[in-house]
Amino acid sequence: MLPALIPVLIAGAVAFTVFYIRNARARARQKELEQLAQQLGMSFSAADTFGLLQQLKSFDLFRRERRWLGRAGKIKNVMRGLVGDTEVFLFDYTYVIYANNSTRRITQTVFFANNKEWYLPEFRLKPEGWSQKLLSVFDKSDINFPENPDFSKRFWLSGEFESLIRKKFSPAVQDFLCENPPAHLEGNNFYLLAHKPRKAMNADEAGAFFQHCCRMVKLFQQEGKLELLNLAELKPAPETPLEMPPLPVKEERREGE
Repeated sequence: MLPALIPVLIAGAVAFTVFYIRNARARARQKELEQLAQQLGMSFSAADTFGLLQQLKSFDLFRRERRWLGRAGKIKNVMRGLVGDTEVFLFDYTYVIYANNSTRRITQTVFFANNKEWYLPEFRLKPEGWSQKLLSVFDKSDINFPENPDFSKRFWLSGEFESLIRKKFSPAVQDFLCENPPAHLEGNNFYLLAHKPRKAMNADEAGAFFQHCCRMVKLFQQEGKLELLNLAELKPAPETPLEMPPLPVKEERREGE
């Protein structure tokens, strides 16, 4: 009887070990991002208490969600603040995909900005890889800028209202995106979403990505001729303004020290 239980005991021990390691990593990441939120002067919530998953379900990123054994995608480690009048979030989005007869859990960092005074046309922007270049032979939805071939070669930009999208993607916005590491962008009305596919950033990367996205928000505000954002006005909503502290810089040790 005992030999028959050995495989069961081994399987249980493996499952417990995986569960323990996964939860230990989750606790460590939560602590790391909570500290980042404090550095940036933002509020922090371990769970999605804002209903973001339901709010963002129309975006391409969240339509990738696949229900598996009754489970759906989850948003965790939510940082929230205000930049001027714009509500900004940085959070982890975890979802499960099914491929090659197996499942894979993916977690990535997502930036979300929400401003009821925005009127962004619906658009999607992503780096233009070889597959998009091949697709462009048949798919003419890519919006190119003859005056900026560098931007046109680097990015696939698409959306229904081309004239409005061209207005939003001014030379300043194009230059900014070319000079900074590319991210996937989605815009629609009040909302702007940015992420790097399947990339869960550490605290340093997430802080730099957040500041990058805030500068991008400012550019979109300028092109819409709305009230400009002041990046020094980052504050925990809805408290009084606090000056946004710079991210800590790690000092490199010199040889011989």
